Order: sequence, then C-alpha cells, then structure tokens
Amino acid sequence: MRFISTSGNYEVDLRQAALHCFAPDGTLYLPKSLPRIPRALFNNIGEMTLDEVGYVVMNTLLYRDLSSADIKDVVEMALNFPMPMVNISANLGVLELFHGPTLAFKDVSARFLAALLQKWDKMRTQRFQVLTATTGNTGGAIANAFAGMGRVEVMVLYPRSALSRLQSAQFTTIGRNIHAVEVSGTIAQCKKMVYQACCDHTLDGEVIVTCANTQNILRILAQIVPFFWAYAQLKAANLPADGFNVAIPCGNLSNLVSAVLAKRMGLPIGKIIAGCNANDDFVRLLHGEITIDKVNANSRRTLASAMDTGYPTNIHRILALYNNDLAALRADIEAYAISDDVIAEMVVSSHDELHYEADPHTAVALAAAAQSPSDGYSVVMATAHPAKSLDTMTAITGRAVELPLQLTKFMGRPIPPIKIAPSYQAFRKLLTN
Repeated sequence: MRFISTSGNYEVDLRQAALHCFAPDGTLYLPKSLPRIPRALFNNIGEMTLDEVGYVVMNTLLYRDLSSADIKDVVEMALNFPMPMVNISANLGVLELFHGPTLAFKDVSARFLAALLQKWDKMRTQRFQVLTATTGNTGGAIANAFAGMGRVEVMVLYPRSALSRLQSAQFTTIGRNIHAVEVSGTIAQCKKMVYQACCDHTLDGEVIVTCANTQNILRILAQIVPFFWAYAQLKAANLPADGFNVAIPCGNLSNLVSAVLAKRMGLPIGKIIAGCNANDDFVRLLHGEITIDKVNANSRRTLASAMDTGYPTNIHRILALYNNDLAALRADIEAYAISDDVIAEMVVSSHDELHYEADPHTAVALAAAAQSPSDGYSVVMATAHPAKSLDTMTAITGRAVELPLQLTKFMGRPIPPIKIAPSYQAFRKLLTN
C-alpha cells in the first residue's frame, strides 16, 4: 500500500509511513488510494466474528505489505476483547469499544500498532524508542500494548497536573520498558517535543524513534475496523444498517478520519456526526467561522478531559481527504460543540431515561447525535468506560462508580516520573542516554 503526505509532496510505503510518521515537510500520511471491501463481505457480515471482520478489512488494506498469516496474527492480538452493541432506544445504539485492557477505545489501535511493529525484523536488532503524548487514555493504552516488548522503550509525555491519579497510574505503575515523562508545560508542548524527536535525523543510527499517537497512520487504519463491526452487529440484530449514522467523540479527530476512510472503502454510512467539547475549533472551521490559520493551539479543560486538545492532530488529514472543500466535507460530516453543562445533563439523562451509564466522552457523542437532524438509526461510538472518569462521574451523578478489575491492577505504587522542562534540548538528552 502506498501513502501520500497531506501536502501531496511525498509518497512512501507502509513501513516508512509507520516508522517515520511525518513526511520531510512535517505533514502526515494518508493512503494514496483506498481499496473497496469485497461485496461478498456484506452478504454474510452479520454472521461473522469480530476477528473475521477485522481480518477482511485489514487484509484488503495491507495484503501487499504483510502475509495473510501475519495479518491474521496482528488482528487476533489487537482485537482480543469484545465490542458489544447496546440498543438503547428505537433509533439509537451504542458500540462499546472500551472492554480492552485499559478500558478505552484506544486499546484497539495501540495493540494493533504494537502487534504489527513486532512483525518487522528491524525491531529486534536496533534500539527502538516509541513516543506518545497524552491527556488521558492514550498513555495507558500505549503503555499496556508495548509493556515488556523486546528492545522497545516507551516514553509517555504528559503535562504536569493535567491527569487524574487514575489516568497517570495506567502508565506510571508498569515499569520495565515504560517511562513516564512529566512536562512542566501544556499538551501542545508535549506534542511538539514528540514531533521534534521524530524529525531529528541526528538521532539516526543511535535509535529508531517513532510516534505512537495518531500521527502514526497504523492507528488510523486500525480504527476503521470498529465501523465495519458496528454494521455487522446491526445486521445481526436486524436493525437498520444501510445508511446508518455514526456519532463520534472527537478530540484529535483520528476516529473521524477512520470513519471517512471506512465510508470510502464501501461501508454504507449515512452521516458522520462529530461531537466536540468546548475545544471546538473544528466545529467553527466546518461552519466557516474561522480559517485553518486561526485554529488555536491551546486547549481548555473540560469534563471530557481526554478530548482536551487545542490544534487537532488530524485536522489536515480531514481537510486533505476533501481537498480543502468545506462544502464537500459538510455533505458527509456534521459537527457540534458540547458544553460541560450539556455533558453533565447527558450523563444524568442517559442513566435516568435511557438506562445507560455513559462516561463524559460518550456523553459528548450522545449529545451530538441528539442535536443532529439526520434521520435513521445512529450508532454512538462509546470510547471509554465510566470508571476512566471516576472523579468526574461521581461529581456529576453523586454515585460511586465501581472500579473494574482491569483498572485495579494499576492501583500499585507509581514509579516517580522523569520531570523535564518543555524544551526539546532537555528531551533529547533523555532519548540519547
């Protein structure tokens, strides 16, 4: 499979796109073209397992780059937990993507990334440094996926005082090859330091550096599978499938990119509904209120903290997919900004009226779906277990949230993080030690 930079200036293969993440001009990669899913898949998709659906999707994408046996192994390692569909009203369902080891949808793409990188021999012969910046769920998912892996070292960068104890515990208690790096700055500065390291060619020969955030195209590709799985479960339950809408909690817009790619591969999606929190520059851009040069790099703190990002990582991927044509983008995508008050109201009403316990991030997508005028059945992508936002859920509802077994394993004594200033010079020293 070939990949092209969002600037259109560079074309590379899968390995280069995955290991280097950024094109020489700093832009990101997208598939140059997308294969169509074989029509036969849709004939019996309602009878297929998650592994079987995942294999067909990934084999269609990557059959030129990996053997069928390797693709099967990667899919089985990445998708080894359930993703049930919960029908909560006549026209609304929730696809629960949070039953993995860290109870967040990012387990899907993090485990896929780790499993696929293990297939490449270079990982076994040279020191490898995986970098990720996090405001919540990403750090835990990446740390768990790569824990104990060979010659791979993982650094999780996070802003000081930005994470709850439970969020940070998911990567600060693992040890071994997982290193927490507390940055006395913002998430934007953490992201910038990761970017600078990945583009620092003076490191070549000392260590292979790659990014495990959604700048890495492998994570975007992996997230295509749940959209096909949503369709499979609608078919299995005899619910309206063709033309179904999907509502997605959006921060860095990675799942939004994946939804567009799934649709272009032939999945019969209707509207793609983007739910954003108060960090709403994508909504304003889509509505023509601001231009891309006015998108803010800073973020605001909200109840949906894992979505608290300023400049969305994948905003240029979305624009490139639509050739910067906002009218074409609006034809496929609706976007809504959801305030903290509405998030809290949705958490409460979802429980009281729909008898469904939604975390604040899923509540953003539920609220966006409720505002959408689109007809037909809608599937909300539930991206995190309520216990991942333990303190916030308790503050909103007044009720205690039971801590699942997956999270209790992170309740040990945390290993003190490495503390650095938000400067690349300080970070580079860590990478070369």
